[in-house]
Amino acid sequence: MFLLYFLLWILFNGRFTWEIAWFGVGISAAIYWFTCRFMGYSFQKDVRLAKKAGKIAKLLGVLWVEIVKANEQVIRFVYAGEKAEPQVVHFTVDLKSPLAQAALADCITLTPGTITGFQEEEHFVVHCLDKSMAEGIDASVFVDILKELEEG
Repeated sequence: MFLLYFLLWILFNGRFTWEIAWFGVGISAAIYWFTCRFMGYSFQKDVRLAKKAGKIAKLLGVLWVEIVKANEQVIRFVYAGEKAEPQVVHFTVDLKSPLAQAALADCITLTPGTITGFQEEEHFVVHCLDKSMAEGIDASVFVDILKELEEG
């Protein structure tokens, strides 16, 4: 988290000088201390997050690929005049953490042609632009990666 604060400091300054960097180190350290002291954050959470960085990168990569594929499908419906058959899908997944459940809902909604209409714990209701987009949505690659992230 300290590195994130520092990188944001450098980015928001718009230029790099050693004076800005040293001042940024001090400001970042103060904000990190405040975060740990009053917001329940800890260095151990940083370590756990660092261990999961590869899996998070994998999730973001897969999300990017799925967004591109879904965009191609939606473009076919819009420009080629293919007939879409909208479908609402109800399913449950065995993701235990609220963060993983919210991440799945976000991944589904970020993918063009699908919208998470309702999510309560492990139950999801998703609107799909076409029934081809609804196939296998309950056992998608997002679910597998999020399960890996939950396990550690």
